[in-house]
Amino acid sequence: MASTLSILATFTIIRSTFNDFVPKEIRDYLWSFIRRFSSEFTLVIEESHDGSSNHIFQATMEYLGSHVLSASAAEGSPKRLTVGKSEKVRKFTFGLDRHSEIVDIFHGVPLKWKYNADVNTNTNNQQKSESRWYELSFQKNHVEMVKSKYIPHIINTAKKLKDRNRIVKFHTVRRERWSSSAVNLDHPMTFDTLALDGDLKKTIMEDLDSFINGKEYYKKIGKVWKRGYLLYGPPGTGKSSLIAAMANHLNFDIYNLNLSAVNSDSSLEYLLLHVSNRSILVIEDIDCTVKLQNRDAGDTTASYPHVQVTLSGLLNAIDGLLSCCGDERIIVFTTNYKDKIDPALLRAGRMDKHICLSYSTASTFKQLAANYLGISNHNLFSRIEKIIEEINVSPAEVAGELMKSKDPKTCLEGLIELLESKASEATSKPEEGKGGNNTKQEKGCKSKGSNTTNSDSPDHNAITFLTVGPDPMIVREYTVKAELAPILKAVLLKHGDIVTDCSLNSTQCRSSLLEIACGIIQKLQAAKLEDLTEPELRSMLASVSDLESLKLRVSWLRKRLDQIIEALQLVKQCSALEEDKRKIVQEIEEMQKELGSCRMETLEKEKKTLRIQEMEAVIGTISESISSNEARLSCFYERSLVDGLLCL
Repeated sequence: MASTLSILATFTIIRSTFNDFVPKEIRDYLWSFIRRFSSEFTLVIEESHDGSSNHIFQATMEYLGSHVLSASAAEGSPKRLTVGKSEKVRKFTFGLDRHSEIVDIFHGVPLKWKYNADVNTNTNNQQKSESRWYELSFQKNHVEMVKSKYIPHIINTAKKLKDRNRIVKFHTVRRERWSSSAVNLDHPMTFDTLALDGDLKKTIMEDLDSFINGKEYYKKIGKVWKRGYLLYGPPGTGKSSLIAAMANHLNFDIYNLNLSAVNSDSSLEYLLLHVSNRSILVIEDIDCTVKLQNRDAGDTTASYPHVQVTLSGLLNAIDGLLSCCGDERIIVFTTNYKDKIDPALLRAGRMDKHICLSYSTASTFKQLAANYLGISNHNLFSRIEKIIEEINVSPAEVAGELMKSKDPKTCLEGLIELLESKASEATSKPEEGKGGNNTKQEKGCKSKGSNTTNSDSPDHNAITFLTVGPDPMIVREYTVKAELAPILKAVLLKHGDIVTDCSLNSTQCRSSLLEIACGIIQKLQAAKLEDLTEPELRSMLASVSDLESLKLRVSWLRKRLDQIIEALQLVKQCSALEEDKRKIVQEIEEMQKELGSCRMETLEKEKKTLRIQEMEAVIGTISESISSNEARLSCFYERSLVDGLLCL
């Protein structure tokens, strides 16, 4: 034992003396000379590169920081870690201490990381600086994999970790510039606590997730990676709460743009150019924040001389070349009166989703009761649900009553009093309420009970789509774009009036829904199977599901989309089988070459021959699978994707 300790002490002294007296340049040269005889390859990732910060170094710090704790219990893991937390992040960040090592496994390949740091002193021995770098060591035959897969994996993973860990900020306008002192957004609202009908909440979350994961899709179709949402409905229905839930769900900053504080189009352009990526640009109450000039109206400059932001300036800012200067951006407009907004602001590509947030229903009341009172049932629920379906009361008003006491009974009785007083007011003043038809309706947003009279008013909490297009044509009583008219005629001829049972009675709304269905058919008609992607088809399928939820008879279109998705999967399967077949054929050829050599033993030749026979049998099975798949796909390659769906 004593001799072992003596050897270790001697080695430590030699190493320390070597590091102290041998210059770093000579040490590096000696180590590089020794490495020539090793099969190991090392990449050095320094903190700076070409005089600027090295992004790969920063990504490595973030990436390894997420691995060190999970690897700390493994054998050979580092025994010393660093930990810290800044004001810009939510959670603690961990890292390797200097001269510590960790092994990462990627695609089954062990990759050893080592963190190094040296203190450098200038010639005057007055100023000291620290050099930091990582060393990544692996076998030489994995160089290409590390370069093409592992390093991009580190960069992408580090970006996701950094995005999830950063604190959401709230930005406002001061003197036509974004305030330099953004505040932390500590809003507690999430989709779990947001009182929305379940289907609508699910649809919004799926749409947000599809957007945030759609970088390659937007790049493929040549569109800017942004999305627009119009939130409309009466005051107190949760528009601001929904925006906060969206920001917390995506971990996006919020830029609150008050157009009345912007005096020119150039100032608006400056503001939008300085909106960061991964952010939500919010323009609240766009119908009254600023009186934008409607193209069909006269000049409003005389009425609002201080307002210089024009409609064309706003349109160019959110959908022109200026909008290309950024990624992962969401634009949200809110309004109490959708019909007061110029249609040009609402078309698809600017506002992609129109979300109606309306008065409380039995469903939203139950969610509020669960959130505020912690109860899911009470003997007063049935009475409240009956009244709340017949009158207009906002979720904010309901929440206000539920916050007055911690006693559920007291709160519910107070809510009943509020609801009954509103019901009495509606009865005594029908012109201010619902009249005699008990219809819940507010400015073209929500309608329940009797038929709505507003043609833009879908069912409660529905996502609506706006139809804007030149030269519309009338097919039967429905008005659609001219290019969709032949498709609509063919649909009606083949499947009859598919909107007969639609829950929306407005002809304009039904026309918009028919345009959606015909637009999907038009895309399928013009496309070949190999041109389509599964995310694109899934998006179409989601639209068809929305149409079916409104009782359109489009099950035939859903079935065809399912068939096309299945066909795409078969194409991928065929490609995989072809690749497997190619590899097996290559292996057989190599073994046949070996069998031709006289140096092989008889027993080894028999093994190789048997293996070749087994692999040839596998090739036969693969060939049969490929032939079967190609037979199933032939109908999509030889004919149109909508063949048989229409009477053409």
